Amino acid sequence: CTPRQARSAIVDCIKAGLVPFVKSSPGLGKSTIMRSVCDEFNLAMIDHRLSTSAPEDLSGLPNFVNGQATFSPFDIFPVEGTPIPKGKDGWMIFLDEANSGAKMVQAASYKLVLDKMVGQHKLHENTAITMAGNLATDRALVNPLSTAMQSRIIHIKMVPSLVEWMEDVAIPQNYDERIIAYLNYKGVDTLMNFRPDHQDETFCCPRTWEFMQRLVNGQVFNLTKNPDGTMHYEMEDKIQLYCGTITSGVAVDFVQFTKVFKEIVKIEDIVRDPDNCPIPSNKEGMFAVISHLGAKTDMKALDAVSKYVDRMEMIYRVLFFRMLKGRLPAFRTHPAFSRSMIALDRYLNED
Repeated sequence: CTPRQARSAIVDCIKAGLVPFVKSSPGLGKSTIMRSVCDEFNLAMIDHRLSTSAPEDLSGLPNFVNGQATFSPFDIFPVEGTPIPKGKDGWMIFLDEANSGAKMVQAASYKLVLDKMVGQHKLHENTAITMAGNLATDRALVNPLSTAMQSRIIHIKMVPSLVEWMEDVAIPQNYDERIIAYLNYKGVDTLMNFRPDHQDETFCCPRTWEFMQRLVNGQVFNLTKNPDGTMHYEMEDKIQLYCGTITSGVAVDFVQFTKVFKEIVKIEDIVRDPDNCPIPSNKEGMFAVISHLGAKTDMKALDAVSKYVDRMEMIYRVLFFRMLKGRLPAFRTHPAFSRSMIALDRYLNED
């Protein structure tokens, strides 16, 4: 399922008192989704990595009370009587890297996952449990789940969605227009190009594109002419950095793509003459100008810009209004909205 579908399934599981186990390739945002679910339920997250756990972490350490041996749980687990954190309604115990734990650790977690107990101590009633891990087929360090664990959890396999990532991450977080344009031009296989047999030092995924966002956002890279007549593009000076972030092939392609932003018509020109400003003649230019407009358009410019955008093919118009939908919600009250939405409504609101 897509990230949105996975998140919805996690919520359903928590409401039903069940334990969801989300599996995906690395870097797809499993932890981020868990944190957002914590926010929805107003829970304090306890992030516990089974990959680095010992069995005693889950069963407690031996102790003597009034001459009798007992097991005392670690304070990371909220048991009955534990005060709820101030301003919160409970806890989420997030067992990350759950299928990377050793067999003995997995066995020790059975009681926690199914019975909601740590040793002989019951968890606080306001405690949810969730799990996540990588796919065994992705050459990640994982151990097969025992059949005993398999029947104790709800299995959710997550795959990437470019539309959802754009609407839920890139646009709300004001990602650089060059990244938005490039990924819409290239598609989901460049957002997430992980392959188990890849030979690069890294790979493209939502996590590494977030790194790129932090590296390029707001940066101005000039294109100037050298004394010998060749062109110098300042962004190319950073190519080694980007190669170590999103792989060499994608980094080189991305830098070359961004040069088109030096040639596109700017929003100021479009506002002055939306009916006659030139439309780019290639897909690279189309995605660049649409991302530029989606990032720069305000309510004052919307009437003119929407007239210009209405001259384009449907795919670009949809992207433009999706960007406005996430960045400028008040655009729905503008008269230009009604004019443009008649043909686009079913695309913008599709599930």
